[in-house]
Amino acid sequence: MDKRKSSIGFTRQKTYFAILDILVAVQADKKYPDVLLGGLFKEGNFSSPEKARIVEFVYGILRHRGKIDYVIANASNARISELDINITSIIRICTYQALFTDSTPAGILSNATALCPNGNKFAGFVKRTVEAVLRNKGNVIFPDKEKSRVDYISVYHSHPSWIVKKWLAEFQEPGEVEELCRANNLDPPLTIRSNPLKTDPFDLQNSLKDEGYPSSTTAFSPFGLVVNKKENIFKTEAFRNGLFEVQDEGSQLITLLAGAKPGEFVIDACAGNGGKSLFLAGLMKNHGTIVAFETHASKLANLRRRAGRAGATNIQTAGVDELQQYNGKADCVFIDAPCSGMGVFRRNPDSKWRLAADDIKELAAKQKEILMEYSRLVKPGGRLVYATCTISREENEDIVREFLIENRGFSQVPVSGINTDLFGKFTIRDGFFRSLPHIHNTDGFFAAVMRCIGSD
Repeated sequence: MDKRKSSIGFTRQKTYFAILDILVAVQADKKYPDVLLGGLFKEGNFSSPEKARIVEFVYGILRHRGKIDYVIANASNARISELDINITSIIRICTYQALFTDSTPAGILSNATALCPNGNKFAGFVKRTVEAVLRNKGNVIFPDKEKSRVDYISVYHSHPSWIVKKWLAEFQEPGEVEELCRANNLDPPLTIRSNPLKTDPFDLQNSLKDEGYPSSTTAFSPFGLVVNKKENIFKTEAFRNGLFEVQDEGSQLITLLAGAKPGEFVIDACAGNGGKSLFLAGLMKNHGTIVAFETHASKLANLRRRAGRAGATNIQTAGVDELQQYNGKADCVFIDAPCSGMGVFRRNPDSKWRLAADDIKELAAKQKEILMEYSRLVKPGGRLVYATCTISREENEDIVREFLIENRGFSQVPVSGINTDLFGKFTIRDGFFRSLPHIHNTDGFFAAVMRCIGSD
């Protein structure tokens, strides 16, 4: 089993207690790891290597939780599902060390003892369980890949079995599903987008290099860079001056599908914190108008703050109660719909353990409602872009096909016809856009472009 070699030297025990606290909060309190880590690093006194260790362990354990739990259960007598979450998390930390790092058995056992001291009634149990894992981890037999494909992929690549079954039915290629799940467990790159209002990728690359952040251009997006160093990227002069935003390459590409041009009137229907609105403003060179709709006032406030840093002056923010005044006026309506997030498991590994099959049905109903509601804002000849960061058929192809059947005033535009060089490699059946982690090394996105051809 591959092990991640670490150059991290001495690590204080408080580092592992921080990892434990975050894991417990994620599972027991349904907190989000990125938010917890941000708060911890803002308040806590951790060295750079300790921060790296915390991030590695938290995300590594969340990504590989299925395999970790299987090894624990098969290498010891522990029934992980029946244990107190604190005890479960301690054993997971030590098992992750045993499977994915070069930590010594003595160091792992020492960590187990420190995290669960003798005063704890489970201290002896934790020690015996970790000893069993260390002793037997090499002898664990995983489900047979040929005889039990679902169980094998689910366990070995740490995805809930219902998701594996769903993808096997939709992709119909077991090897591709396995590669997708494997890719979801890799550390994603730090991808940024240059701000067209202030710079270009070449100048941005030089600016970041001068600040100690080497980078390379993205494979597909003409605006993107992959930065080799992540720590303190938001403290750079380049960021403070609004030269870039962090944005996955797949997200950049679906924004480009909008085809926004200077002078147009564009609506960003589910703007969130505004990453795509800012890109649209750059593509439009601040000429024309973008109206960003969002239901959360805090996100709109964050969008306005980010727009100020980026120099994006043509963005207006609005609540959904203002929709009707824009009926039939938009050159383009861009909908990045709320979704299950199945395309961003590599960035949000906790979400694959939170998600339930029933959530997909609820989300699909909401997505259809959003698409219907915002489609009314497109003027004849205008464009309607529907996008998600999921690879669930019910939230993507099914939504668009049903919409087109019920709304004859719209016709689909194959994405390869918009720009063959840029979107040709992402075009799937029926002309839809799809990016995938295991194929493109981007997050998983879906998009459909439609044109308003007039009344039904």
